[in-house]
Formats: sequence, structure tokens, C-alpha cells
Amino acid sequence: MIKKILLIFIILLLTGCYDQKELNTIAIMTATEINKINNEYIINAQVINPQSSDKTINVQAPFIIYEGKGKTIHEAYRNIKNQSSRYLYPNHMEILIINQNLAKEDISQIIDFYLRIPDVRTEFYVLIGKTDNILSITTPIDDISATSILETMKTNNKYLGITNFVTFNEFANMNLNKNLEIILPSIEAINYNEESSTIKNTENTKIESLYKLDNLAIFKENKLLGYLTKEESITYNVLKNKAQAILITKECQDNKNKYITIEATEIKTDIKTKNKKIDIKIKMNGNINENECNIKLNNEKNIKNIEKEINEHIKNTISNSINNIRKKYNSDIFGFLDTIYKTDYNTYKQIKNNWYKNEYKNIKINIKSSINIIGKGNVLEGNNEKN
Repeated sequence: MIKKILLIFIILLLTGCYDQKELNTIAIMTATEINKINNEYIINAQVINPQSSDKTINVQAPFIIYEGKGKTIHEAYRNIKNQSSRYLYPNHMEILIINQNLAKEDISQIIDFYLRIPDVRTEFYVLIGKTDNILSITTPIDDISATSILETMKTNNKYLGITNFVTFNEFANMNLNKNLEIILPSIEAINYNEESSTIKNTENTKIESLYKLDNLAIFKENKLLGYLTKEESITYNVLKNKAQAILITKECQDNKNKYITIEATEIKTDIKTKNKKIDIKIKMNGNINENECNIKLNNEKNIKNIEKEINEHIKNTISNSINNIRKKYNSDIFGFLDTIYKTDYNTYKQIKNNWYKNEYKNIKINIKSSINIIGKGNVLEGNNEKN
């Protein structure tokens, strides 16, 4: 009996995975960019350069970009084999950039493709590319990598609240849920010519191109419609609880050429529906970061007045953004219908078939904002009063 157990144990130790691959036979892919031109898919796959860490070899580029073309996405990936003998390993992919040319078509095929690949972990992030060949950009300062893009997105979301993170799983859920519309962050390359560029590297060489994160891309029925404005992008992130912080800049009442800036943090939005009405309640804390207005911040009454003005400003901004989106795109990116489905199913049954034709455009939306200013930034105020 013991011999049989030992034999089974030895067999298990000798057994390997049928599809395992040695490290020196794979190319670890970190990002993919997909475009479609003249009915042909174009794949740019960014892979880690295995020689970049070898100090005995004078190789500076940490990444290699492979391009493949084909009538299908799979064929385009497969044709990369013409450039590299290594197996393209997608398990560590961090970024997928879908070019806007392709996004204007039905992008369900992209979702279906990646759901079918067993080697892909579907926690990578999805963006819309407003320009071509973003992953191919190189500058004297930095290479455009998945990591650098993610770090830029993290900074933008933390301090500005304009962009957001959408994983492939969330992207697929937006596609599969009939009550949701797709919305994705966008990215584009920026060109700097010899005359206009003021950015230089240490060798005084002008940078030819960089990238920047742009406003959110709005879809309807899986097709790209356009891009939100900055205010509309912030509104979306606030309502969906995806904004860590936002800046609120408002003109002074006593001087139209002066401003007060408040950084809002700990933003929490609650959306409820009842009887064909949407109630939105927004709570946040605020820090006064800059005050050009003639307001004494050590006066509690003045702080309450500022809170009241900021709440009205937020309410108007959110309301205008929602109405502009409803009027221009008629796309329910906020998921109001999905909220009704989850909280008021009887109403949902009454309006679902007529949602975009009539209900969404006319549904009443009540907005309530409540900001609590906890940082007054009045360090010099006592000293100013002595003058």
C-alpha cells in the first residue's frame, strides 16, 4: 500500500502542465492597441524587452512594439509571429487601447475575443485612443508604457477627477447589461514642433511628441458617439463615485475677476428613484486652497455663506451637465434606468420600452449638494488684519 502511495506521489511530481512555456520562449505583453483601417485590423503589441536589463548589451528601449495585421483580431495577433519567434504571452497585459475608428463600430467583437482567450486575466484597463500609434511614441524623457499611462491616470483621478479606471470586466458588463451604456477614458498623442515646444530634455533636444489623458468617451448601443467636456466628465465621475477629488473654482461675488478655489474630497453620491423621479444627494468635504475674494475666513458666518454658494454652484454644474448629455447624446451613461430596475421594478416595467424615446429626456432629476468646509487655509489672515 505504501509503495502504491509513493508511486502516485512520484507520478504527480513528474507531471507538468500541458501548455506550459519556458520563459525564454515567451514575449510578455503589457499593452495592446487595436485599430481598424480599410476593413483590416491593426494590432500594436507592447512587450517587455528581455535584453533591456542586461547591462552587457547596449539596449536602451525597455519595450518592443510588434505590429500585426489581419482580417480578424486573432489573425492580426497571429501574424506577429512573422516578427518574433516568441509566443505572445498576454497574461500580464495592463492596458488595452481601442482606436476611435474601431470604437465607432460595434465593439462587441472585441469583448467577445478577449473573453475567449484563456491566457488573459480580464483585470486590464480599457481606454479609447483618439490618435493612432500611441504605444509607439518614444521621447527623450520616457517611453510610453502601460505603467506610465496607469500612473498618469491615477494622478488625474486623484487630483482632477476627470478620468477614471475601467477594467475589461466592467467594460464587458456595460456591454452585456441592457440597462447600461459604455463610457471609457480616452488618451491621445500630442505633437510638439520645433517652434512651439518648450519642453526639453537634459541634452537640450526638443521632444517631438507626448501623450495626454482626455475627457471621457461616451457610447450608445456599443458605438462611440463622441467625448464629454471636462465638466461633464467630472459630473459622471462624481455621480458614479469614481472621483477621489475635484477642484471647484468660483468667481467672487464682489469681484468678477477674482476667484476662490476649493478642493473637494471624500465625495459620496447616493442616487435613489421613486415614481419616475431621480433623487441625487452629494456629500463632500472641502478645503479652501486659494482665496482671492474679500472674505474673512475666520468668520463662521462667512464659511456658511461660502458653503451655500458652492452647493448652488455644484448643483447647477451637475444639472447642466446631465441635461447637456441627455440633449446631445440621449445616452444613459449614468445608469438611471439600471437604478430604477434595481429599486423600483414596477416603474421599470412601465418605462423600459420607451426609455430613450421619451422617458430619459424628460425624467425629473432633483439634486442636493452638501459640502462641509473643514480646511479654511487662513494662515495669513490674522497677520493681514494687523495691517
